[in-house]
Amino acid sequence: MLEEAIVEPSENVIYKGYLSTIEEVVEHVKAADTLGLGFRVESYTVSSPADAEDAQQSEYEFTLLGDLPVRHESED
Repeated sequence: MLEEAIVEPSENVIYKGYLSTIEEVVEHVKAADTLGLGFRVESYTVSSPADAEDAQQSEYEFTLLGDLPVRHESED
């Protein structure tokens, strides 16, 4: 059973921020949960030519939504 969040084009985005650590992501998620708001987290990998040893690192996009996303169960 897989659940997918359906995000409408007219979603009510309150805030969008870019975070560099998972600890920051967890803090934002806990705050959204406390307030009863929806959120979306996307992760991506960035590379920095200046740092040869740590050429890639994960960063996160956090979007705070005014409403909880609608969830639909799919049968897989």
